[in-house]
Amino acid sequence: MKENLRIILRSLGVLALIVILFCYAMFQGGFVSWFLFYGYLPIGIYQLLFASYPLRTWQIYREIENPVCQAGDEITVKVHLRRKLPFPLLYCTFEEKFPQSLMKEDTKKAKYLSSQASGQMTVSRRLIRMLFPLFRRHFTFSYSIQSLPRGEHVLDKVTIQTGDIFGFIKKSRDFQVENTFAVYPYEHELRLVSDMASYEQGGVMSNQLQHMNTTVASGAREYAPGDRFAWIDWKQTARKQTMMTKEFDREKSMDILLVHDNFMNGKKNQLIYEATIEISLSLIAKIAKKDYQTSFLSIGERPHLFELDQSEHQMERMKHYLLTANQEKEGSFSPRFREEMAHFNQADIIFLIVTSIDPQFVQAVQEARQRMKHLSIIYIYPEKVLPEAEKHLLEPLRFSGIAVQELSMDQLAADPVEVIFK
Repeated sequence: MKENLRIILRSLGVLALIVILFCYAMFQGGFVSWFLFYGYLPIGIYQLLFASYPLRTWQIYREIENPVCQAGDEITVKVHLRRKLPFPLLYCTFEEKFPQSLMKEDTKKAKYLSSQASGQMTVSRRLIRMLFPLFRRHFTFSYSIQSLPRGEHVLDKVTIQTGDIFGFIKKSRDFQVENTFAVYPYEHELRLVSDMASYEQGGVMSNQLQHMNTTVASGAREYAPGDRFAWIDWKQTARKQTMMTKEFDREKSMDILLVHDNFMNGKKNQLIYEATIEISLSLIAKIAKKDYQTSFLSIGERPHLFELDQSEHQMERMKHYLLTANQEKEGSFSPRFREEMAHFNQADIIFLIVTSIDPQFVQAVQEARQRMKHLSIIYIYPEKVLPEAEKHLLEPLRFSGIAVQELSMDQLAADPVEVIFK
């Protein structure tokens, strides 16, 4: 409203100036006075026409070339601007209003170097592009967004601003243009220090990974999303008039539970939290290639459990959770972990990915160790050297037969990252 009032007042000023110059030429006469009037008349008419030119008729839309990518990648955005009237515009500016979720940056492994080890990954993004439309009805340009942070981002607002030749009248308008793109966590290349598989008969540990035996079917069940096309039992499908899938025996039965600490635990370090998300996804992707039966549990105020196994749908749900997960400020991991483990005792191996340890955590882990075959802890810390107080807390866990691995910033920046698999 204020902008419209300002344009009206400026237009009245232009009109008044034309009238004044005309009156001056009529009463004064002579070449100079008429020259001033006729010289300014085209400019004044253009300014009046420009004041009535509607920016709201513009059509703006974007094209995102790679709307699904990993953290640290860059995307290219192509912007199209269309208008119906070829009114001459000397210039206009295009400003992209970036959401708060993009006010961070992720440089993949480089972010774990010492120069960024204490930061919150914050950055200020701003894009203003100068355009020269002139008489064109359609014009296009591209820009890129680099070092993308993890998350689901929405570009929903742009601002177009233009003015007359002398800048006496300026106009701007906001356009709601929504585009969404997903930036999944960065996947590290992992090297498992120890690889094992357990057999259903005898419980023998072996270094040879046994995969699903898909040569002999043991039964049939209804088709579920994610089942392979080759597993469809066409005879059973024709008999029961519904899609049926073959079931196969597994030569191994190793259940792995990956537990993620989603609490802040007094550490306001976004970089460490991103490390837990990345290691969780990387470890799940690595284990999935081994054909283990895997579950993922993120413990926060509300636990999130994903039984991955053979279901692609569960895997996609888990990836979407890691895409949008945020660190919770209120709450403690240790009591919530104890509650979850009280009714979760079917896992052979448990991985704990944590960023904080205390005596309550040590006690909760030792209690869980009594009911589980194997338990491993991946402790991610921001310092270059593990503090002595935390070393003393981890010693009783090692004496209890728990595999404890400390991951520092330098280790996270290595390629590949070594993870103890016990």
